[in-house]
Amino acid sequence: MITVEKGEPGLYRELFAGYTTLYTERCAENAGKDGSALYAYLDGEPAGYMFLGNDRGTELIHHTFTKPELRGRGVMQALVRYAVDSAGSPIGTSLSDSHEFAPAVMHVMEKCGFERRNGRSVYLCDGGDMWERWDAYMDKHGRRLCDTLRRQGFSTLTLDKAPEDLLQQFRDAPDSEYKCRQNHQHLILPGAEITPDISVICTHNGRLAAYVFAYMADRKSVIFKTLSSSAALHGSGVIMLAVADAADIVRERGVTRLVFTMERAGESANAFREKVLSVLVSRRSTIVGFSLFPKREEDIR
Repeated sequence: MITVEKGEPGLYRELFAGYTTLYTERCAENAGKDGSALYAYLDGEPAGYMFLGNDRGTELIHHTFTKPELRGRGVMQALVRYAVDSAGSPIGTSLSDSHEFAPAVMHVMEKCGFERRNGRSVYLCDGGDMWERWDAYMDKHGRRLCDTLRRQGFSTLTLDKAPEDLLQQFRDAPDSEYKCRQNHQHLILPGAEITPDISVICTHNGRLAAYVFAYMADRKSVIFKTLSSSAALHGSGVIMLAVADAADIVRERGVTRLVFTMERAGESANAFREKVLSVLVSRRSTIVGFSLFPKREEDIR
């Protein structure tokens, strides 16, 4: 018989001694801040656990584990079903495709009536030569493109200096104008999790052309959460101008790690991946943040 109950995140160290890693320690720490931990028992014996967090109202499965000798006996399914039933909706997972239990979690969530709606990729740029690699790319391609865009009348400013009428353009634009606007409109509203003086917007003739929303994760790390350009400017390279200026700002602050989180779809995002991140990135998580939501009634009919 499998039972599941909530417990303190740190309890896994006692119940699963010998299976701890630096990664699980980090997940336990995050769960202790704004999330929760679930523990599964098979016939009274600790069999598996799950760490969850919360991202703007969405419960996210950050990490899950089942003892090797107890796998294939429904422990993972019990954990996921408990998480789904207790969290309500929406619920999702930030497991990478490379996580050993990602396929099992996704399979169980789909059996629970959830479906995949979108996903993100996370690109990590770090290492002692990160800025040297950045300079090499800018010298070969980036600076020429940025200079050309400036001659064409494009300019940038940080979000904290953006006039209200410019931000209102973003709020009022149709969904087709900024493809990821629906997911990130809250970022330009009060209380958003961004750092305005390192987030950069690009304008042309008084209109919003592209934007890069970022925040300082710690003194040495910056996360670029959202990169996008207007639909009319896809393929123009204008997003590079915003990224380059944001990079200059954080470099002056001593940042040694850049993290880009990007939606899977989008022409401008795909071009940025191929032309910039492919030469700059040190590590990549294939698919992160699989947002899943309950199926709509019209989908079930």
